[in-house]
Amino acid sequence: MKKVLRLGLGLLVGSMMAAGLSVPAQAAGTLTIWVNSGEESTYKVASSAWASKNHVTLNIVAKCGLGDCGMAKLAPAGAGPDLVEVTHDNTGSLVSSGLVVSLGQTVNKSLFPASVLQGVSFKYSIWGVPLSVSNIALATNLSLVPSGAPKTWKDLESTSTSLISSGKASVGVVTHLDGYFLQPFFDSLGGYVFQNKSGTYINTKQVGLYSKALASNASLMDKWLSEKLFDKSNTYDGSAFTNGKAPFAIVGPWSIDGLDKAGIKYDLSGIPSVNGGTARAFSGVSALYLSNFSKQKLIARQFLSEVAQSADFQTALSSKNNSYPASMAAAANVDSNSVIGKFGAYGAQCIPMPNIAAMNTVWTYWNNAFADWASGKSKFGAAMQSASKNLTAALG
Repeated sequence: MKKVLRLGLGLLVGSMMAAGLSVPAQAAGTLTIWVNSGEESTYKVASSAWASKNHVTLNIVAKCGLGDCGMAKLAPAGAGPDLVEVTHDNTGSLVSSGLVVSLGQTVNKSLFPASVLQGVSFKYSIWGVPLSVSNIALATNLSLVPSGAPKTWKDLESTSTSLISSGKASVGVVTHLDGYFLQPFFDSLGGYVFQNKSGTYINTKQVGLYSKALASNASLMDKWLSEKLFDKSNTYDGSAFTNGKAPFAIVGPWSIDGLDKAGIKYDLSGIPSVNGGTARAFSGVSALYLSNFSKQKLIARQFLSEVAQSADFQTALSSKNNSYPASMAAAANVDSNSVIGKFGAYGAQCIPMPNIAAMNTVWTYWNNAFADWASGKSKFGAAMQSASKNLTAALG
């Protein structure tokens, strides 16, 4: 009897669609979404009309941080979300842990650039709905560098050393000394995490932390550290830039509020490469993933289809985060001269972070090598050689 009723309902819905009539909304319920801190109101406002129309109660929780946001422990116990917003580099671990379900039939591929979809793809399927793309960029203090952002690496280095020598600056580039923030410099010298071609990873078994090019150029990093192009303190403190004692800083979308409150005049740009052109930073795609333990999968998929992929929702979220919309329709409305536009312009030249399940292992060995170098425990080349050897062994 139940089977007959379901069949009858399916035929009724099909005939209504064929006749151009509206189909009843999905069943009402409560949808729990874990988001980044500060995004709660944006989600609620941008989703309110949809929630009201479909009689859905949205439970928006600021729960996320790094990794799986605690889903591995909470979701199986029934205390997890229906949807969770995380960056795409967690895709491999989420899939391998069985925490999320495929969204290959939910994501409208025509709405997003191929590079964005690549970030949320794993094992030939799409697992997340892309929301926004974020990356670091170079901030130039226009009070110290009236000419604006450096066009070449020679400009960046000579400007830094000149200001330091004159006592006007204490450091050239304010940044934390780890793999994420120094990726563009690492890329500039020929280093890489995994073998890639035009931003696509073609061999995740080929580790390039100590590639031939990096090995031959490694001494430059030692030189830059000694001439104070980088700050040996290796902290996240950006006060030297906001206090006018550094011409440049590596910043992300999360830095903009602080820069604006400091009242300094700055410009945003890509980071010049040692060998000409632009060095590639990592780009990260923030996306919504559907929990495998969700009891509201139908409503969740409806939200992903009708809200999360809409240009209006993505515009609201990117405006809140100073990140570039993943949707091409939303991105088309971004002012190229705005903060978001400048991050996006550089982001288009960046390389997506790898999303394999073993990324935590990658970060551990790579960042430890940077820490050994920054502290003076090891020269840059030796630190990367050791990290490459240990990472290759760990990855099997």
